[in-house]
Amino acid sequence: EQSSANGILLFRETSSILSSYGNRLLAQQVQVDVWKEKYKGVMLVMDTLNHALSGNYVNFGVFTLYNDNALQNALDVSLQLCLSIPLDDVLSFVKLSKAYFSFLEILFRHHLDVLSGLESAVFLDLIKKNNEGIQSGDSNVVSTCASTIDHIATFLFLNQNRTNKPTVQRVQAHILSDPTILSSLLSTCFTSLLFSTNQSFWPLTRPILSLMLASPDAFTAYHEALAATQAVESQTKLAKEVEMLLTGLQHSLETAHRDKFTQKLTLFRLNVRSFLNI
Repeated sequence: EQSSANGILLFRETSSILSSYGNRLLAQQVQVDVWKEKYKGVMLVMDTLNHALSGNYVNFGVFTLYNDNALQNALDVSLQLCLSIPLDDVLSFVKLSKAYFSFLEILFRHHLDVLSGLESAVFLDLIKKNNEGIQSGDSNVVSTCASTIDHIATFLFLNQNRTNKPTVQRVQAHILSDPTILSSLLSTCFTSLLFSTNQSFWPLTRPILSLMLASPDAFTAYHEALAATQAVESQTKLAKEVEMLLTGLQHSLETAHRDKFTQKLTLFRLNVRSFLNI
C-alpha cells in the first residue's frame, strides 16, 4: 500500500540500480549489435521504471518533501537515455518503441513538473516525437502517443487561467516558443483520423477534442486548409459536416462530453471519407 514505507524503500533501491545501469548505457560504445549492446538495456530500464511509476505503491510527493533525489535521479537518467536514441531507431525496434513511448506517456501524465524544467527545445522535441509516433502505423504506439498529446493539451486547456503556478508558467512558455506546435499536433491527429486505413482510430478522438479546446484557431486553420485541397462541391459538404461537428461543442473535458464528442467525430469521419478526395 502507498502508506507502507516498504514501497518507498523498494523504489529507492530501484532508482539506485536504474541510475547506475542507465549511466553505464549512456557511456556504452556500441561495437557490433546496437540492440544487444544498448537498446535492449534501455528498454529494460524504461520498462522497469514504467512499472515502478504506475505500480501505485509509492506516494512520490514523499521524495520532494524529504529532499530525497531517488525519483529525480531515475527520471534524469531515463530522460537522457530517451534523448540519446534517434527516433528512427526507436520506431525500428518494436519492444523499444513500446517502452519508450509508454515512459513518455507516464511523464506527461504525472510528472509535468519535472518535464517543465527542461529547456524549451528539449521539451518540444519530446512532444514532436509523439507527433511522429502518431504517424507510425503501429496501433499500440499510436494509442500511447495519442494519450500523451491529450495529457499536454488537457493540461493547457484546464490551466489557461492559472498562470500563477510555476509549472503552468513553464509549460506555457515552452508552447509559446513554437506557436505552430499545437496546430501541427491537431493536423497530424485529424489527418490520421481521416486518411489512415487503420481501424483503431478511437484513441485519436481524445487529443483532437482537447487540442480543439486548447487552441480553437488550430482547428479552423486545419479544416480551411483541408477544404482548399478539395473540389467546390466537396468544400460545401465539408463545411456542413464541420458545422454539425461543432454544434453543441462545450468547453468541457468531462467524460460524458468526451464520449459524446467521440460519437460525433466518428460520424464526421464516416461522412467526410465518403466524399473526400483521399
